[in-house]
Amino acid sequence: MPSDNYLYDDAEEEAELEFLRESLEQMDNLADKTTQLLKVFDIRLKNLGRIIAPIYKSTQKLTRLYDNVETTIGSLDDIMLFFNVSKDESDTIRAGPDESELLPYLDSINRLKDASDALKQMDLDSASQSRQEIRELLHIGLGNLSQLFSQWLKQYSGGVDPAAYTDAAEIPTFPMDSVKLLGMLATYLNLVNDEVSYDLKLTKTYASIRSRHLQKSLAQFGDMCNGYIRANSLDGPMPGQRGYSDASRYNPAEVRFCTVRNEHWYETGMSPFAQYTVNLVKLFQAERDLVRQIMPIVISEETFLATADRPLEAFVTAGESMVSFFLASPLYEVLHALDVYGYMLENEAILESLLSLQQNQNNGVAKLLSRLQLHISKSFTVLIQLLHNPFKEGTMPKQNGGVHELTFNTLTFLLYLIGYKDLLTNIFLPLGDGHWNQGLPQDSSAVAHYASDPNDGLSIFQHYLRDVVDALSHMIDQGGKQMK
Repeated sequence: MPSDNYLYDDAEEEAELEFLRESLEQMDNLADKTTQLLKVFDIRLKNLGRIIAPIYKSTQKLTRLYDNVETTIGSLDDIMLFFNVSKDESDTIRAGPDESELLPYLDSINRLKDASDALKQMDLDSASQSRQEIRELLHIGLGNLSQLFSQWLKQYSGGVDPAAYTDAAEIPTFPMDSVKLLGMLATYLNLVNDEVSYDLKLTKTYASIRSRHLQKSLAQFGDMCNGYIRANSLDGPMPGQRGYSDASRYNPAEVRFCTVRNEHWYETGMSPFAQYTVNLVKLFQAERDLVRQIMPIVISEETFLATADRPLEAFVTAGESMVSFFLASPLYEVLHALDVYGYMLENEAILESLLSLQQNQNNGVAKLLSRLQLHISKSFTVLIQLLHNPFKEGTMPKQNGGVHELTFNTLTFLLYLIGYKDLLTNIFLPLGDGHWNQGLPQDSSAVAHYASDPNDGLSIFQHYLRDVVDALSHMIDQGGKQMK
């Protein structure tokens, strides 16, 4: 029985193997057919690709052409708008800007400007005509904005009293909202002005309005100077005026100093021109700050200098009148001149910084300082000369006590002069020592010929005071002999 079972198992295995062999053959046949199909499909795909490629390229070209057509149509629409923009914006531009809503007006000008730029590129007669219409509207629009700028500036440019404020920062100018609006408008006008080549004269507009404001604010000080001169001038022409001559028979100022006791001595800080100087500087500082807030930085410096030009000219003119007054006045007005000189010296650096005066060596402020210093320096010699010869024709003291008046005026003058010793120290040092006595008759035993320290301004000043006292003593002795 077991052998029969073995035979049975072999037959079954052979049958299974046969089945597997047949299955493998079928699978091989199927794989071969699949491979052949794939090869055919690949060939057909390649053929299809060769067929589709030209069509794809044509489609790309067509797409680009379509896009170009769309862009061209859009450009044509824009060009048509450019041709029509003058008509569309004419009413808005001619009506002028709305102060409460400025942006729509600026947008209209921007559209005109864009259209002008675009039409410049077209060589067409119709484009030329449209550009001309746009140019006219731009000029009208920018002119209206310039007028608005002027109107806003004038609102707070009616003058102010700078003496009522201790510091430039306290001087009222414009509300901050107005400053921002003016700054925005000035920046826009300056930018568009350059782009469209339209001469708005923005700097001139600002300077014209604000210069009048400064002049009105400072006019009171010029009037005060003129009033002081009229009230204190002696009879006869002043130096620089018609009819004045150095060869006159006698000098009214010397006569006054020799024969009339002065009862009204100048007090420090009371000069109208000193007040003029201080308040001019305050106003200029406030205006410079305002210009920097409103005007574009590229023109702010030019604008401020143009604004300050006429007020500075009026200041220098008033100063020249004061100097001429000092030249024709008795010696006690030297105290006034010294005080003015000190105030100007204190503020000279500020004015130079504000106005760039160091770039112009011949500026009026420097000339004023130079003339003042020269007059003050000469006055020291004039006093000693007068004391050495007070009895010449026309200045001879009267027998009723003229010498006493000259003595009183001289001693009082010296007392006030000492109050300016710090300023005089700097004046005497470059003058040198003892020059005021050159060529004058004097008792060598009674005069100290040299300062204790010829390189120290204070020592030179002290030497000058001693020489004046010595000359005064000599004059009193001579006066006593004349009256015997």
